[in-house]
Amino acid sequence: MPFRIFAAARPAVTSISRTYITAAESAVTGAAEGHYKVTQTRSLIGVPKTTIKVLKSLGLGRKIGRPVFQPHNAAAAGKILKVKELVKVENMTGPIPPQGFQRTRATKGYKVVGKMI
Repeated sequence: MPFRIFAAARPAVTSISRTYITAAESAVTGAAEGHYKVTQTRSLIGVPKTTIKVLKSLGLGRKIGRPVFQPHNAAAAGKILKVKELVKVENMTGPIPPQGFQRTRATKGYKVVGKMI
């Protein structure tokens, strides 16, 4: 007995109105929503390459303990879930601090006055 294939009726496609947000508007909305403060806590030795790529796309992977700020959105949350074993995440409300991820260094304990020839 031959099989008959019936085409399923497709629903009518309606036009979707799209709104685009400029970078300035997204910075304003991102400041109101808050950010994730993501800090790398584990080494990348022995980690699969796909996980390393995700960590690099978050802005991490160079130094352990250096925080980066990611906006509250689905893309950042998905990336963080992918590397949750390697990072520490804090929820930050308000704008990104002006110093960003810069940290102050301890003094060396000495000062170079001049060079001896």
